[in-house]
Amino acid sequence: MSIEKKSLISTLKTTKKANVASSPAPLTPEASQVINKRARVINKRARVINKRARVINKRARVINKKHKV
Repeated sequence: MSIEKKSLISTLKTTKKANVASSPAPLTPEASQVINKRARVINKRARVINKRARVINKRARVINKKHKV
């Protein structure tokens, strides 16, 4: 499996976790604050993974261009 596919799968999993964590549920205010903080952390991690995937894709394009010439 390519690195791009692995990072996409990882991103989707972290996004799913963030969506589950941020879904409304009858919780105490303290518990909902903790869940919201965790969801923000997971979303930040997903953004980092997306940025890394973009960098990998750009590098792969450069390598492919070099080999085609």
